[in-house]
Amino acid sequence: MVVFECVACDAALTMPLSQVDCPDHEGIAWGGSTDFTPPLLAEGTYTVRRDFLVAPGDVRGLSWIEGDPGAGCCGVDNGSIPNLACACGRPAATRLDDCSRWQLVRFAPDAVRLVGAPDPVRPWEDFDWKGPSPTDGDLWWQRRVAIAAGVAVARVLVAAEGARVTVPEGPLAVVLGPALDVRQPSAGPPRSLALAGPGVPGEADLLLVPRHPQTGEAWPGGAVAVSAELWRLLVHDVRTVLPRTGGQWSDSLCDAALPPRPRDVVPAHWATSQELERLRA
Repeated sequence: MVVFECVACDAALTMPLSQVDCPDHEGIAWGGSTDFTPPLLAEGTYTVRRDFLVAPGDVRGLSWIEGDPGAGCCGVDNGSIPNLACACGRPAATRLDDCSRWQLVRFAPDAVRLVGAPDPVRPWEDFDWKGPSPTDGDLWWQRRVAIAAGVAVARVLVAAEGARVTVPEGPLAVVLGPALDVRQPSAGPPRSLALAGPGVPGEADLLLVPRHPQTGEAWPGGAVAVSAELWRLLVHDVRTVLPRTGGQWSDSLCDAALPPRPRDVVPAHWATSQELERLRA
């Protein structure tokens, strides 16, 4: 595990952390919602996307820089301008905590150094590729995967280079097929799309593969890499019912709402548009 230290005074600015793949929903708001989103990353982890990203609860020894920390809609959003400083006074990071935005702290690479021994890279077979994607009580699973699916649609379209994409029957067609049909040409020479990855030897013109949950490295030979969370859904079509807490008498069930359950995943169209803009810039 590693700790982030201030380059000016060597003070520890985080708890010990392990690296994980950067989620596809990083930087993509949840559709203008007024809901306050959870942290981007799980406790005890960090990721890299240009800057170092950590969960707010894992930082230590930081305080607000004097002045406006960055007023967002309902919380803090200072863009890329640091609003957190080390105790020595060195600007070190930017805290983001606003409605629709995934909570995080962003360290600039020139403000911190990583100290310690990174965790050994786990082999692909060490991860659970057959287990269910949604976990009991994880009410944000639906939204995370919808954004990841929207990003995947954009990456497939760019990889196809203007060709029409054909998708085999199954979860891949159910989740991505309609969104691809809306944005791709209806005629012309097609290019086939299939899944490939751990235990799935796919064959097609374009292979949609998972990223390593720890390093973010794409499965070898893939044209389009997606999050492991989305890939497991597309391979196994996992859906679970989130259970209610406790029990009820049978004659009172009609007076209570049914427990929430994940609906069919529909790719977030705004995530597709943002990713297409980024890839074509």
